[in-house]
Amino acid sequence: MDQLEALNARMRVCLLCQAAGFFAWQAGGGVAASEQMPASLSATGLVVSLLGFGLWLVTISVYFMNARRAYKSVGYDVINDEWARDVRRRAAEAAFWVITLCTVLAMTLSNFGVEGALLLKILTGLSVSSFFVATVLYDRRGEGEEDAA
Repeated sequence: MDQLEALNARMRVCLLCQAAGFFAWQAGGGVAASEQMPASLSATGLVVSLLGFGLWLVTISVYFMNARRAYKSVGYDVINDEWARDVRRRAAEAAFWVITLCTVLAMTLSNFGVEGALLLKILTGLSVSSFFVATVLYDRRGEGEEDAA
């Protein structure tokens, strides 16, 4: 595995950590602010939210540092080349379907009395996290031409 492939693999791990961190940040914040949840979960939700935000902030910084390192060392723009744009387009399509299905589910749950603000936080976390996960699943750069198709 050459240097560019190693950087790309590291960037994909960062995207998965960003997905987990962003979802924890949003869902934890929703649990902490929800009046339907027991008061004992409020502090736990706040801690999960802060840890998720910290994880997201660190991994997004590492992600862009790795992209900059790839551009400086190899001279290759891994964030904005044609391959990356196609991957982001396909990931956005996948995230659209995830958020559409989750919105229908949330609307159904709201009919049973689940608080809308909590559902909105969870939907926000799911929409962004599903984009990150789909990006990792579609980005097969450097794993052989038969896997990339």
